[in-house]
Amino acid sequence: MENVKSLNESIMAIRVKLQNAQLKKTGKNSFAGFDYFELADFLPKLNELMLEEGLNDLFTIETDMNETMVAKLTLIKGEEKQEYRMPFKLFETPTNLKKDKDTGEIREVKSMQDIQYLGALNTYYKRYLYLNAFGITDGDVIDAIDNTDIENKKKSKQDLKASPKQIDIIAKRYVGENLIKLLKANEIEKIEDLPATKASEIVKWIFEENKKDEGDK
Repeated sequence: MENVKSLNESIMAIRVKLQNAQLKKTGKNSFAGFDYFELADFLPKLNELMLEEGLNDLFTIETDMNETMVAKLTLIKGEEKQEYRMPFKLFETPTNLKKDKDTGEIREVKSMQDIQYLGALNTYYKRYLYLNAFGITDGDVIDAIDNTDIENKKKSKQDLKASPKQIDIIAKRYVGENLIKLLKANEIEKIEDLPATKASEIVKWIFEENKKDEGDK
């Protein structure tokens, strides 16, 4: 009588076969200078091995009893199941800074559609769950992550100065005592030192006030 492997035995067998498969990493982090496994680097081979071992898998995003969202990978063999979980956080879609050609207003524009970003998040969580379930070593990714882009984005919002067009619009509205109050409120010595984000808010307010004035005439 053939000795049928348990689910755990099949998982261990797949881990060893993946280890000997000489998989290549195609993901690259240019900032930190390290390579990592993309889902497509190991999933085709993993599917072959799961078929050999009679395993099926199910990836889901659920809400647990504590109303916390979790990403879950379930490995199934016959009546046996084994689950791997990690908290799922739905981040906001990343944005880029974009300057309006007419007003000089600095706005945040989504870098992709919300549904595209949700798909990217799904792939990200699915990848890490597979890495965990099948013991695929990806290197010290967390330690190697470079936050330069995040920090630069924060800094760009804070340090980017108002454009000449923004300054011109504001200077026409704020003169004399009003200008002094504006400089004092923003803790700057001259109007040219206004941050771009603050200048955008002021220019928007000026445009709205001008529309009101035109409507009252």
